[in-house]
Amino acid sequence: MNEGGEKECTSNQTAVYIQSTPHAWVPARIIQSSLSTNSTTLQVRVANYEEEADIQSDGRDALGGRALRDSEVVDVNLSDYEDGVLPLQNVDESGVLVEVEDMVDLPFLHEAAILYNLKARHMKGHPYTRTGDIVIAVNPYQWMDTLYSDDTRTIYADTLVWNVTSKEHKADDYKKHVKPHVYETSSLAYRGLAVDGINQSILVSGESGAGKTETVKILMSHLASVQASHTDATPATDVKESKSSFRTSPIVARVLDSNPLLEAFGNAKTIRNDNSSRFGKFIQLQFDTEDPIHASYAGKLIPSAVLAGSKCEVYLLEKSRVICHEEEERTYHIFYQLLAAPEEEKEEFWDGLVGTDNESFSYVGWTDTEVIEGKDDATRWNLTRQALGLVGVKGDRLKLLIRTICVVMQLGNLVFEPDPSNEEATVITSTEELDMLASLMGIDAMDIQLALTERTVTARNETFKVPLNDTKARDSCDAFAKEIYARIFHWLVRTINEATSAEKNYKEPLFPKQKKKLEGVFGTIGLLDIFGFESFDVNRFEQLCINYANEKLQQKFTLDIFRSVQSEYEFEGIELGEVNFADNSDVLDLIEGRMGLINVLNEECIRPKGNDIAFVTKIYTMNKDNEATCLIQDKFYRDYEFGLKHYAGPVTYDSTGFVTKNMDNLPSDLSDCAKKSTNELLSKEVGYADSEDPSSSSQIEKKKTPAKKRPPPRRPARGAMQRAGSEKKQSDHSSAPSGRQGLQRKASSSIVAETVWTKFRGQLTELMSNIGQTRTRYIRCIKPNTVKKPLVMQHWSAVEQLRCAGVVAAVTISRSAFPNRLEHEITLDRFAGLWHKALPEVVSSNHTSSTSLDDMEEDEPNKIRDDVQRLLTGALKQLEVVKGDKVTRGFVCGKTRTYFRAGALELLEAERLKSLGLHTVNMQRVIRGFVARVKFLKLRKAAIISQSRGRRVVARKKFKRARKACILIQCWLRCIHAGEELVTLRRNRSAAMIQTHWRMAVAITMLKKSVKSAAIIQAMVRGSIQRPIFRKQLKEAREEAKLENQLKALQRKLEEAEARRIEAEQRAKEAAENPPPAVNTNHQANVSETVASAQPAQQTETSSLTTASTASGAAASTAAKMAAAPVEEKKNEVVVPGQLTAQQQTLMDESGKMLEYLRKEVFKLRSQNSQLRKDFDLLKENNQRLMDANASAGASFAALNQHAKQLNKALTVSKAEVATSKQQVHKLNLAQVELKEELKMKTGTYIAEVHSRLQYQKTMGRIVDTIQERCRDSRLIEDVLAMSDECEMEFAAAGGDMHEMGPAGMAEPGGVGGSPSRAESAKDKSISARFTSYLWG
Repeated sequence: MNEGGEKECTSNQTAVYIQSTPHAWVPARIIQSSLSTNSTTLQVRVANYEEEADIQSDGRDALGGRALRDSEVVDVNLSDYEDGVLPLQNVDESGVLVEVEDMVDLPFLHEAAILYNLKARHMKGHPYTRTGDIVIAVNPYQWMDTLYSDDTRTIYADTLVWNVTSKEHKADDYKKHVKPHVYETSSLAYRGLAVDGINQSILVSGESGAGKTETVKILMSHLASVQASHTDATPATDVKESKSSFRTSPIVARVLDSNPLLEAFGNAKTIRNDNSSRFGKFIQLQFDTEDPIHASYAGKLIPSAVLAGSKCEVYLLEKSRVICHEEEERTYHIFYQLLAAPEEEKEEFWDGLVGTDNESFSYVGWTDTEVIEGKDDATRWNLTRQALGLVGVKGDRLKLLIRTICVVMQLGNLVFEPDPSNEEATVITSTEELDMLASLMGIDAMDIQLALTERTVTARNETFKVPLNDTKARDSCDAFAKEIYARIFHWLVRTINEATSAEKNYKEPLFPKQKKKLEGVFGTIGLLDIFGFESFDVNRFEQLCINYANEKLQQKFTLDIFRSVQSEYEFEGIELGEVNFADNSDVLDLIEGRMGLINVLNEECIRPKGNDIAFVTKIYTMNKDNEATCLIQDKFYRDYEFGLKHYAGPVTYDSTGFVTKNMDNLPSDLSDCAKKSTNELLSKEVGYADSEDPSSSSQIEKKKTPAKKRPPPRRPARGAMQRAGSEKKQSDHSSAPSGRQGLQRKASSSIVAETVWTKFRGQLTELMSNIGQTRTRYIRCIKPNTVKKPLVMQHWSAVEQLRCAGVVAAVTISRSAFPNRLEHEITLDRFAGLWHKALPEVVSSNHTSSTSLDDMEEDEPNKIRDDVQRLLTGALKQLEVVKGDKVTRGFVCGKTRTYFRAGALELLEAERLKSLGLHTVNMQRVIRGFVARVKFLKLRKAAIISQSRGRRVVARKKFKRARKACILIQCWLRCIHAGEELVTLRRNRSAAMIQTHWRMAVAITMLKKSVKSAAIIQAMVRGSIQRPIFRKQLKEAREEAKLENQLKALQRKLEEAEARRIEAEQRAKEAAENPPPAVNTNHQANVSETVASAQPAQQTETSSLTTASTASGAAASTAAKMAAAPVEEKKNEVVVPGQLTAQQQTLMDESGKMLEYLRKEVFKLRSQNSQLRKDFDLLKENNQRLMDANASAGASFAALNQHAKQLNKALTVSKAEVATSKQQVHKLNLAQVELKEELKMKTGTYIAEVHSRLQYQKTMGRIVDTIQERCRDSRLIEDVLAMSDECEMEFAAAGGDMHEMGPAGMAEPGGVGGSPSRAESAKDKSISARFTSYLWG
């Protein structure tokens, strides 16, 4: 506080953090330079961000970026902040966030600084950060191969274990050589065990989904491989062989595969995490350590430690998840893996599994998640079965285990309904499911039904059965299922311990010489994967147990942090006064004290009518003194609700079911039912093991391991020793299994001894005892967001986890006396501008010391420390507090760092910014003068340039006028010459076009004549070829017609002869009936006449038939002979009137037969003749076709040959003509291009001429007007007007010529280009000369 009564808070634009409801902490800039003593508000500027991911602690936004463009001014109440001071940002001179790997190095270490430092590293893909010896692991939600490769493992092992004693690396500065990593913690733990001989513990904590289980697996894998990565581990073998043997070691394989096996039976999918551990575990890796003396004799710098085995303890398995879970969650993985197994394997275990799926069992139910971390349930089943085989669970043991799991699933399918005959009783209506369960357990179905629906009650030595209603029977069935699964889980843990413990499996020690001395003694590195602090909307018994465990671990964590701060101050040579920090001993006293929650709840479990509401009433009644400290009583609480103030914040608990869950003992009816089972695993673990503690996961004989020597603890300050002493008494008091004032008088009660909380307290006490004998290291896992996306951090979620993890408490302890610290070099560099605040003698001494450079070189660290001492003594003079002879300054200088008390560094920052402000004013004055001078010089230079440009414009106008006149005259002359040349070119072009068209006409005429001649020649050739063919075909047609006529005539004659024969027979018949006289003569005459008339016809027919065929001729001759024979015989016979002679009758008969035969033969011959004619015609036609084709082919070939010759000749001529045409076309194209160019040029000339003439006319008009106005000589005026008229006439005549020439100065087709005559040109020259003489004379 200065003399003016104002508190200097901070200077203008100081980077700070302010609290935000949606974002926890947001960066801001102070815009008020100072505030009065009575004022508690401050104005800051805050940038507006659309997304939380965009919020960065970057001071550059306020200086010229986002804050000025999109920001708002906010009033901040300083009373809401600790010590009334806003937390400062860790930014450099340019406003950029200072990101550090070890947050102890942050100048301003507070909750907001931790949040933004973690966020900056998380956004860059750096998941690990240090806070002293604590490693904070932010879940990256992605696997980084380079971060967990074998090379990375080797680097950390070599740097932190094997090469620490070298010159390049020292034990104190190892952090400078490696980045933060969990490998750092595992390597230091290995070194502490191997070199220092102290057992180690690594506590991994965090909420569900923060990556605790994965971190433990990474630590186990690295610890198992540290020895294999070193060449001195096996001197007689090669390094590769050492690594190979390490990977194939059965002990190492069992140890590493035991963790995934526990995941299958103890992990499940929750809303927060797909692979969440629903139990706590403490894994102790056992190492065969080498004695340092033997190692030095063997030439080793670092003793070796070889993994020999492991032991595991589990805590608080979530049994309720066996029977129920949320819709979007799953029960334990093993159920889904078993149901996803192949059908043949299901049938091998139990035939009731065949054809079933998740929905077949109500405890399992439907799920939309079948792939967990990239592997489906079927794949994980194979891995689980292999892991079970490694620990000896195979064959019959595997079958018993799987059948026991099937019993749990089958219990959920039972249906309980009220008994119709008794309302208070219950029956199982699902008889089929009950029979399947009975066959699976090997028990009678009625025994199972009675055990589940009745309860045995013993009172006054009398035992009787009490029926259960359907709700209680269902609860009894669920309790049976939960207990079976819990017992099986702990049996599996014991089995794993038997397979992995060094006492039973490590038969060949690596160092046999130490066997007698250290037989059965192994060094251990413990890995604690414990559930983090939990606070939900509804918190029940499980959350109270979990938070109780976290309170115990937080107490241990707080003491360890206090010891680390103590060692740091002693190293720096600073006197440590009383360190005040938040102590949770009051909460622990409330939970496990004489009237604590544990004892009160146990008493309620003993009372016959104990209930949850009575438990809450008692804890408020018995702990009235603690209501103001850690027991919360709110008027809005219900009867069954109470609240506790934990180290991470207040939590409200719902006590419903506390008494029932705390007892959690299996009824004797169910245990007796389990004893009857033929399943050995079920009967022993559930039936006969009911009196044992199910959480005792190891049956190995626990030998008391002698504690290894540890270095004596450093002696703390007086106040700290008092605090530590009281805490040690409280810890010793709470570590007793049962307090003297508590349950000692009831220790013999089996009910109290077997309560869940009593068991858990015993386990926790033993755990804390084991951890207390080790060197403890901490890894705090942080879940950055709830959407499970990489590179995203939600502020509120991260802040709450930091508080629950105790990171903020650790910072509070480390910074309780001195909240801020800086390196000496940084202090001098940052506050060097405050030397004017020092006293005069201090300044002079500083200057004196600064001149002695030799002394500075001799003892530079001490000189720097002295300089810091001198500087800060004067700068922080106002913060000195004088009490008697003792002066307390606002800072303390250590060996390497300067420690500032509360408010000291803020005051220095304010003074520094003020000093910088003064220098800024001077700099602004100089810069403003410089800017003004620059502006003046620029103005003067601009004036000079403007003047020169004005003069240039005037001169340029004159020059342009003269140049324009010259150009007009030049254009006029060029137009005249161009017109003459254009006329010549047009004439040449017209002549060329005429020649071209004439040649084309001649060529077309010749082509038409050639085409016509070729057509005539082709017609004549085709006629000469086809004419002989036509004559031959005509001749053949005539012969065919002649033969056809002959055949028709022959047929007609045959028909006439047949008619005459029939007529002759008719007449003969009539003559026989009425014989006339002179029969012989007449008859003979008639027969002779008939034969005579028939004979020519037969001969004609025979001749015609002979022409056609030889067979038809022979038949005709035969018929003629037979016809002539009767005639001859008739001459010698005597005709008897009225009848025919026998000879005649015979002849008649023979004639008839002969005629009939002849008819048939004629018909046959006709048919044959017709067929032969058809064949002949066909052959003739084919022959003719062949002849025609041959003749046509020959003619075509000849014609084609001749045509080919003609075409060759024509082609030769055409090629020559085409070549000539191409040349002509090329010439025409060239001429056309030239004409186009000439046309463009002439067009431009014409346009220029027109413009020049218009300009000339305007100029002439101005000249005439000027002469008329100024000239007094009327004669001269008349002459000028006459000359002007003549010029206009000439222009009109020239315009007419140009119009005839066309717009481009070209003559029309058939016309002659207009060219001025010599007289006209001479006249133009005379006129121009006259005008020239007039204008320039």
